[in-house]
Amino acid sequence: MKVFRVAVDSSCLIGLAQIEIFGLLKEVFAEIYIPRAVYEEVVVKGRGEAGSTETESAVKDGWISMKTVNDEIAVSALTTNLGKGESEVIILCKESGFDYALIDERTAREKAALMGVKTMGVVGVMDLAIAMGFDIDKKKLVKQLREVGFRISDKLYKRMFPDN
Repeated sequence: MKVFRVAVDSSCLIGLAQIEIFGLLKEVFAEIYIPRAVYEEVVVKGRGEAGSTETESAVKDGWISMKTVNDEIAVSALTTNLGKGESEVIILCKESGFDYALIDERTAREKAALMGVKTMGVVGVMDLAIAMGFDIDKKKLVKQLREVGFRISDKLYKRMFPDN
């Protein structure tokens, strides 16, 4: 059963596309939103890069919805420390009462937590899918993420896979 309404940042869209499980978003989450800044980053500026085609198609097909952020002042305040996409995702979650902001960057996750917004990253999406019964080779996918430059520390990797 699909759960949670989420707003998704660029890094998650790109990361999921890089390891070829972008469609998992559609299978796991009840409602998926992206703000304009994320669309611009991934689809417009990122044309031809991982996640651009997938995101553009998902928006056209209607399973990812674009949603406008109302509080531009709050977004501006966050952009002193964060990117525009991350800032819009956090404020969108706050304004709309979404369950999670899908964000991987640590500083953005810390800011979200301070604002009472729960976060989940690419690995969290995998964990949720596994808990829902999807057959996912988490270790293989996490290794792939690291190979494409996703920052997953050795400490976190060892915590996830203590047998290595």
